[in-house]
Amino acid sequence: MAFDHPELMPQMLAERAAQQGGGTALKHVDGSTLRWDEAYSDALRWADALERLGTPRGQPVVTIFSNSFAAYRSWLGCAWLGAIEAPVNTNYKGDWLRHVVNNTEAEVVLTEARFSQPLFDIADQLTHVKHCVVFGSLDSPPRSLPFNVLSEADFLEGVTVRERAEPKPWDISSLIYTSGTTGRSKAVMVPWLQLKSSLESGLIPRDRLAELSLYSPYPVFHVTGKAGFYYATVLGNSSVIREAFSPSEFWADIRRHEPNGLVLLGPLAQMILDQPQRADDADNPIHTVVMAPVIPDVDAFSARFDLEVFTTYNMTEINCPIIREDEPCTGANHKSCGRPRPGVEVRIVDEHDMQVPPNTTGEMIVRGEPWELNAGYWNMPDKTSEAWRNGWFHTGDASTYDEDGNYYFVDRAKDYIRRRGENISSFEVESIVNEHPAIAESGAAAVPAEQGEDEVKIAVVLQPGAYFDPAELIAFLVPRMPRFAIPRYVEVWDALPKTEATARIQKGKIREAGVSADTWDRVEAGIKLPR
Repeated sequence: MAFDHPELMPQMLAERAAQQGGGTALKHVDGSTLRWDEAYSDALRWADALERLGTPRGQPVVTIFSNSFAAYRSWLGCAWLGAIEAPVNTNYKGDWLRHVVNNTEAEVVLTEARFSQPLFDIADQLTHVKHCVVFGSLDSPPRSLPFNVLSEADFLEGVTVRERAEPKPWDISSLIYTSGTTGRSKAVMVPWLQLKSSLESGLIPRDRLAELSLYSPYPVFHVTGKAGFYYATVLGNSSVIREAFSPSEFWADIRRHEPNGLVLLGPLAQMILDQPQRADDADNPIHTVVMAPVIPDVDAFSARFDLEVFTTYNMTEINCPIIREDEPCTGANHKSCGRPRPGVEVRIVDEHDMQVPPNTTGEMIVRGEPWELNAGYWNMPDKTSEAWRNGWFHTGDASTYDEDGNYYFVDRAKDYIRRRGENISSFEVESIVNEHPAIAESGAAAVPAEQGEDEVKIAVVLQPGAYFDPAELIAFLVPRMPRFAIPRYVEVWDALPKTEATARIQKGKIREAGVSADTWDRVEAGIKLPR
């Protein structure tokens, strides 16, 4: 088969199926495997099934899957149909889930059975859904819903496998939801060429790619979670996937399945380093780690596990414009994200988009080749225009650079919180907290976590005369928001600090207040969140 764009991942999958057929594309830590020919034919089968449900080119399909083979079938099935995968965080529920599904305007939802109940709970609030395909067995199938519910067997009955028109570089691979700073979560439109530019950027040194076999324990609703199948397809070496990161199973997985590279979030790296030392810590196949952010104890991490660490600066909207490819990370250079790579322009600017001098904090803005960065935010033209001012994408992240061209991340966008790899919108946290009958208003902010990144702190102002128990607030939030977004710290304030001109909550002052003797701590209180 001949393609006009053979460099894109779906086309490479077709080539792998033709050339390597029964070879292993993916290994799951549970022992199951996915072959190249299966992966490609399954993608074509799912494309046909989606088409028979009436999904046209360019329309999103909501998918709610764990890191599993089914997640990749749905992604590539959408690709070969020309539809757009819209993977949803499996923890979403209530208003968070309603917003995302309605924002996509998708008519078809594909979900694992264990994630279906939150969807059914808000069924009457979903404005566009016509079909919901449930994979696996439902304990209690719903009796009456405003959309059609199909089983996997129903979905795939009578499908055909046929070659289809190839995806184009500018076609949208996925809608990846990322939290906004002052409003609802936004769906980043990720073109296929952006995905290629990001993952082949050099964040993993190019001279190590040919032999790379990646370990990927991340959710598929983030770009990082797609890296395992992407690298396997591009390089021809099988990757190893796990549904979720587990510190206790981490090295056992790696020694059993023998991947040699991984992308590791800084807090997870610290968790691994904090595990008790073993005599055979260095006896493992990993030789290359991309860590972001790099932990201060990177020298100890590298020496203990006999590997080299590299890093990058990235966000869902861009394509790893800053990388450290030329030298490993050490304790001496760990604060720097690296330097701009070829093909991408990076500037640190003031509020007027004028470049600031070295060692001066400003906002990082980025631009690059056509379709190598995001195509905007789905159904949010105002947010797209705001981010793409003056022909540059504005990251919202405060950064600096030095005279040698090294770049440094200073602080994240002022009103979102990052906890264990998840971006959390303070607006969305506040909107749910404010539903509590004892609370008049609230402000959510980040406070430092012990192992890096953030914990969620909520400052609340009570209704006059209201009785308030922080533990009861947590119980109130559990069924209403994702587990990762539930605040650890709660603090009662007489009034929230606000700007005079716009009356906006000054969340910087909540952050600056930190954790004090007046702060209630969910962990110290012994409250464990249900899984």
